[in-house]
Amino acid sequence: AAAASSSAAASASDVADKDVDMEACEEQLRAECWALGTIKWCGDKLAKTLHSTDWASAEVRSARLAELERRREEAALPGVSVVVVGNTGAGKSTLLNALLDETRVLPTNGMRACTAALIELRHEESEKAAPEYRGEVEFLSQAEWDKELTDLLDDLTPNDGPNEGRVAVSEVSADSPTYASWCRLYALYGDTFKNSRVQTGEKGPDGRNLYRYPTLESLSAKLKAARGRTHALGTVKAVTAPDAKAFRRQLEAFMDSTSDLVNCSGRCAPDRFGRPQCFCGNYWPIVKQVRAWSRKWRVLATGAVLVDAPGVHDDNSARDAVVKRKIKEADAVWIVSNIVRAVNDKTAKDLLGEHFRRQLLMDGQFGALAFVATQSDVLERSEACRSLKLPRDTTLRACAEARNEYTAGRLRKDFHAGLRELAEQAGEADAAALTARFELPVFAVSSVDYQKLAGLRPGDGPPRVWRSQEESGIPRLARHVRRQALVRRREISLRRCLGMRDFARSSLTLLECESRLPQATRDSLRAAYDQRAAEAQRRLKAACKAAEDAVRASFDTQVAPQLQQGAASAASEALSTAGAWGISVTQGGLHWATYKATTRRHGVFRLNMNEALTAPILKAVSVQWERAFLSGLQTTLDSLRDEVRAALDAFHASFTAALADASVPSAGLGAAPCDSLVSALAGVLSEVREAAQKQQRELSRGIEPIVQGRMLPGYDTATAEAGTGSHRRRVAILEQHVRAEAPKMFRAAADGIISKLEEMRDGLGKTLEREVLQRTLSGLRSAYAPAWDEVGESTLQARRKLAPPCREVLIAANDAVRRLEAAPGRLAGGG
Repeated sequence: AAAASSSAAASASDVADKDVDMEACEEQLRAECWALGTIKWCGDKLAKTLHSTDWASAEVRSARLAELERRREEAALPGVSVVVVGNTGAGKSTLLNALLDETRVLPTNGMRACTAALIELRHEESEKAAPEYRGEVEFLSQAEWDKELTDLLDDLTPNDGPNEGRVAVSEVSADSPTYASWCRLYALYGDTFKNSRVQTGEKGPDGRNLYRYPTLESLSAKLKAARGRTHALGTVKAVTAPDAKAFRRQLEAFMDSTSDLVNCSGRCAPDRFGRPQCFCGNYWPIVKQVRAWSRKWRVLATGAVLVDAPGVHDDNSARDAVVKRKIKEADAVWIVSNIVRAVNDKTAKDLLGEHFRRQLLMDGQFGALAFVATQSDVLERSEACRSLKLPRDTTLRACAEARNEYTAGRLRKDFHAGLRELAEQAGEADAAALTARFELPVFAVSSVDYQKLAGLRPGDGPPRVWRSQEESGIPRLARHVRRQALVRRREISLRRCLGMRDFARSSLTLLECESRLPQATRDSLRAAYDQRAAEAQRRLKAACKAAEDAVRASFDTQVAPQLQQGAASAASEALSTAGAWGISVTQGGLHWATYKATTRRHGVFRLNMNEALTAPILKAVSVQWERAFLSGLQTTLDSLRDEVRAALDAFHASFTAALADASVPSAGLGAAPCDSLVSALAGVLSEVREAAQKQQRELSRGIEPIVQGRMLPGYDTATAEAGTGSHRRRVAILEQHVRAEAPKMFRAAADGIISKLEEMRDGLGKTLEREVLQRTLSGLRSAYAPAWDEVGESTLQARRKLAPPCREVLIAANDAVRRLEAAPGRLAGGG
């Protein structure tokens, strides 16, 4: 049944995606551009019109103008950030090149995973006179590199033996734990780093001078003085180019794109023995991130931003922090893996493993997760027939299709199994309810076959497997990108257009009201309003309180107890977790150099010790957290919206009855003056939800820093160990620190998060009171005050003068809404 449900969901998604062709995208984008431009004109026109004369009482004018300003100041349409993760060899760069309809605009290098830079790709919105391609290369700050340099040199400095305290500058083997650190220093400083051995003052048996490694302090000072490439620290380099080839060449100057660590300019003089040497160095070790734009990248024209992330736990701590921030802020996450390894690949399983799944669930990103299996054209027919149990005469293309289908089914099965595991670990009785809410889109693609079929690789021969661009899978993935952005843009654009239309309608209704009532009647209507407004206020206050209580209950009864339970589990498991790091490498422990590098970086290197220690806390709370602050909060806010609408409708019905009793026509108030209030409320509640989600994303990551803070003395003391036997002493010091701190630090971490969550919960209550209760009541009074306003002759003249331009604005706003509703009809439905 689960497989059938998954297949049905995938089929529905495919049908929806097929509707998102470029013609439909262009249609919606044109409609958005026209509609939002019209709405801007409407806002400007209304501001100029309503500021001009005294067309109502000061109270009404002030409230109306304040609401208009809020609508005019709404921010630009947000993009949709898609973070693409996957290790070296997964085919990410080739995939992104194909999605962008490029041959090779992004530099690629599968030689060293440690060198990857984060790349952010956007569609260029500038004028056509601007360059076709432009980019920005952001470098680390001086402080970030100084810290990184100290860590890298320390990695290469033995703690015992004849070279204790001296930096091993000689080239190390590729399988050494310190290879990545050596590569980065040599790539940046060239032979300034490598040729840093110093004379001992002694001579060998052959009479030649003897050399030894430099001290850490002396080499650090020497490298800090070498500014060949580090002059770029703290800067942002702008690059532009008229074509993709020239753009790639410029980017390659700042990124690791060749198999050579150092690319010499040829201007470096040989040493005194005539041997070649290079002091040029490369920029890539100090590049923090790269941003690129092009008008040619139409797949991103809907506002999508593709972020090519090298993966978390980068050896570069500053770059690692950028990657983690991008994932935290992402609207969607793609996991990319070679299809040959997609099912059994350790990377794929790790990325769908416990910690990653928990964080995505708590971030609210689980529903925006997708898996991309690359290189679907790479297979051997005989091997595929054997492994998939296909007839021996099955064609290569049929084998590839069967493998794609098998891979998608297996990945979805693993995805749901992971969700069930999360639910069971959190003590959920109904794991099926969680798995039923999420599906995993899987895309099996061949970037190379697509590029060949699109004419982007004319010299590389015919496609290996697929006969059309559609069969390659790239067009389907491109539609998925567009659709993710289009659906969100349409929702926000339409909400803004409806808001301006409703404001213009209620303003015109007021301006067309020419009733001149006796003072006694106006006093009676004001009293009737006050009486009914008091009842509406009571209902609105009760609705806001109910929403606050629902959030409080889910926090007090679900999240807080699970945090405390998880803290107890973390305390009991901490010593065994730490003990596993210090055992022999053959038994699964860390190499002594990796152990030291990790303590030197306060627990965060290729392994995140703090994350491992806090895992039991997140394991216990992840499902309840998602329910309380994501799906549960959405349900609570939906209920609040419905209750506010009901209260406003009841108020309107009651007040119009009072008007009838007083023989006052209600036409001046319109059929539904609350429409503008409800429209504004929808925007407010959306902002409340987004703000709450942003806060909880920060808080869900707040446990680890607290534990790291309590571990700092242990890390620093362990790192300081040197001399013979320093590794065993380092392990013993850290384990003793864990033993001493475990009973306290996890409880402190849980209590700290609980305290911050209480602040968030209380802040949410205040936000609801301010943004929902007070703003709705203020808007209510503004909408109904014209019923008892004194209307003199000058006011009537002003209204008659302002009504025609306001009517013109309403017509334009109505056109904007209609245009926006009609254009993306095929895109509105489906998931």
